[in-house]
Amino acid sequence: MQTSKKLLSMSLALAMVLMSGCGGGGKDNSSSPTADKASTTVSESATPDDEQFINSFVASDPQTLDPQKGSDVYGNTIIVNTFEPLLRLKEKGDATEIVNAAAEDYTISDDGLTYTFTLRDGLKWDDGKDLTAKDYEYGIKRTADPNTGAESAFLLAPIKNFSKVNNPDTNTPIDELGVKAIDDKTLEITLEEPTEYFIRLVPFRVMCPQRQDIIEKYGDTYGSEAEGFVGCGPYKLTSWVHNSQLELEKSDTYWNKDNVKNDKVTIKVLGDINARMNSFQAKEVDRISTNKEEWNMVFDKDENVKGTKVSVPAIDYMILNHNDKLLSNAKIRQALNLALDRQAFNDTFFKGKNTNADFWVPPSIDLYGTNFRKAAGDPLENLRANTKQTPKDLFIEGMKELGLGDDPSTVTIDFICVTDPEVKKYGEFIQQTYKKELGININLEVMEWAILSGRVNSGDFQMGYLAWTADYNDPSAMLSLFLSDANSVNTGWKSEDYDKLVLDAMKEKDQEKALDLYKQAEQLLFDESVIIPVTSAETTNYWQSYLQNVQNNQFDTMGYQGQFTSGRP
Repeated sequence: MQTSKKLLSMSLALAMVLMSGCGGGGKDNSSSPTADKASTTVSESATPDDEQFINSFVASDPQTLDPQKGSDVYGNTIIVNTFEPLLRLKEKGDATEIVNAAAEDYTISDDGLTYTFTLRDGLKWDDGKDLTAKDYEYGIKRTADPNTGAESAFLLAPIKNFSKVNNPDTNTPIDELGVKAIDDKTLEITLEEPTEYFIRLVPFRVMCPQRQDIIEKYGDTYGSEAEGFVGCGPYKLTSWVHNSQLELEKSDTYWNKDNVKNDKVTIKVLGDINARMNSFQAKEVDRISTNKEEWNMVFDKDENVKGTKVSVPAIDYMILNHNDKLLSNAKIRQALNLALDRQAFNDTFFKGKNTNADFWVPPSIDLYGTNFRKAAGDPLENLRANTKQTPKDLFIEGMKELGLGDDPSTVTIDFICVTDPEVKKYGEFIQQTYKKELGININLEVMEWAILSGRVNSGDFQMGYLAWTADYNDPSAMLSLFLSDANSVNTGWKSEDYDKLVLDAMKEKDQEKALDLYKQAEQLLFDESVIIPVTSAETTNYWQSYLQNVQNNQFDTMGYQGQFTSGRP
């Protein structure tokens, strides 16, 4: 899985807007103090307005709209609406169900290794060209091709020969990947091992179709502008004014266009939290997510606003560069991990309503229908119990091992985060905490997302504040990020023991055995302090009362197509 680094700098709450499968910079995500205001997202008396449009937002300009290359939630918000996967995940009660999209049917072989998808008749791209199984084959193989630099390629790990073709050192031809278009309407995917959760990976961008002629024409610039962007989903991209807004219009060529409920979606780029909240309050944005108490109080009292609490399968965390001399030392990393006062962080920013992230796999993740977090315990407390020294003494011991003396005040660590005022406050808290508990200095640097992502991807950092949202509902969605050949989060850390634990768990059919393997893997992340988890939370989704058919499940991939308005002022 020789992929580029998949990282995102955004808030956990914003990850809830429309897509899963991304991380973030972590802000605005304390749990709601109020009860749900909405028992349903569709009013029984809702009569659609004559004019149908949706006003939405993203918190940052998308990194790219190339389905294969990017991984940020901002781009995903566009891609899920402009490309058609073989299958989609649709909210059903508190869970999701798999629904057919481009594929009208699929079968799974008795041995669980071969998935055969049959495409619908009449599928088209925006420009009228036929959409075929060969486009899906090309798109999936393009994700796996190491030359693409796909940030989420690791999700394709269950596919036969993926580890070989994705590793440039093996020189394995891309055509050996277990993906083949049998004919224009039939796609066959073969796995290495039976993988229970594989079918839930199919809706994600890594398996989107792609136009080879378009890619060859635009090259590396594809997905950076509206010009040359060709999709095949419910909407087509008509405008992209960078750092301002994107516009989508209902596609005339979409196979299910009669069931797309609105004609236009305007997506503003709103980087400031107060700008987002004020836009929602002014009805310039139809939906928002927040758990800042001051805004909860405003929206909970607004009779024209509906809301519901939502569990976020995500973690705010600090990324560490293990290639850095100081941070290559395990005792230094452990000291940083143990010295962080998560409860004080929680109390300061979320009035104690968040969950302290003494773990990496968030509480909303299940394993074969059982809550993983309840079964796996608390790996941070295990680390603390097994560590005899205080965090400061542990830090000094690490300094001595590195030949850096025994005075922590001589140590300065550069710490990067996005230019969001709230996230900057997080950085300042961490700065003050480490000064007090360890006696070290933190040099805080704030920067735009594009700059931060570039620095982390290139390894030009020591520490940073990010967040990660699970792509699918399984512990592997979080734990596979640190496989040695994934490079999905650029820590520079590799472990054969960790690889074996996770890979064995991913193919283990026995629930108890899989649980034990995943539990050991998560504990190893803490024993090595590979990264430093900070907080996990619920958020509160709010929407204008005129907005109907709102999805609130994190894993839903239906996008805007089913939403409509009734009684918009």
